[in-house]
Amino acid sequence: MILDKFKLTDKVAIITGAGTGLGRGISLAFAEVGAHVVCAARGAEALEATAKDVRALGRKSLVVPTDVTKIEQIDNLVSKTMQEFGRIDIFVNNAGGAYLIKTLDMSEGEWDGFIRLNLTSVMLCSRAVAKVMMEQKSGNIINMSSQAGRHGIAKYAAYSCGKAAVMTLTQSLAWEWAPYNIRVNAIAPGPVRHERTKDFFSMMPEEVNMDPLVIKRFGAPEDIAAAAVYLASDASDWVTGQTLNIDGGQRYSYTYDDQVVDMLVTYARPFFWGEGGVPGA
Repeated sequence: MILDKFKLTDKVAIITGAGTGLGRGISLAFAEVGAHVVCAARGAEALEATAKDVRALGRKSLVVPTDVTKIEQIDNLVSKTMQEFGRIDIFVNNAGGAYLIKTLDMSEGEWDGFIRLNLTSVMLCSRAVAKVMMEQKSGNIINMSSQAGRHGIAKYAAYSCGKAAVMTLTQSLAWEWAPYNIRVNAIAPGPVRHERTKDFFSMMPEEVNMDPLVIKRFGAPEDIAAAAVYLASDASDWVTGQTLNIDGGQRYSYTYDDQVVDMLVTYARPFFWGEGGVPGA
């Protein structure tokens, strides 16, 4: 039966950024089709909520608070997963983020921080989990890119560059690790509305949000989760090195007013960087 190819029965999946948004949506979707889910992110409280919902679906779940920019925490994530489950079948590099900022206002430290979170972390996590998958002679890595990486968004330079590079990294790793039966693919979402993005989208006029889209609605986490299930499952067994555009038919880049961007930077900087402050500022 063709639907059986989409099942992930008793597969072990690690999902970064699993506490909210796309990561939470993917975690629950994987559980619905049979996977056990390891939830990783920096915020333990949100992870516990996701894990509780995974268990309610009859699947096992492990919570491992993890900062994916720190190698020792990535190694701990892999180690604890192996201790609990003994294997890793799927790894979803979903953690990431940035805020709109004019390039002339961005410090070198901010640039480095955005690139480390959105690109370098993907390489570090993939490399760590690939060692396990090579031993298993099987594995599946899914990287979260973005339409920002395809079109480039003004005042979003570091994020756009990082997400563009994720697509190329995906191809490089797919070709390199194919002999070990490891598949590597990516998803490039368009604008997805969830708890972390809804306030931002609500600030924008309807035409700003919808004009670039052929399908006139925001994406939902379930739209991205469905693509992730496909890429994680045997339904995509002959697919590697690819980036799926799940974007409502987005035709061109978004543009944002300078005043809105300046206001957002004032709010976002302390939230994003925390007590350490803006790096390099």
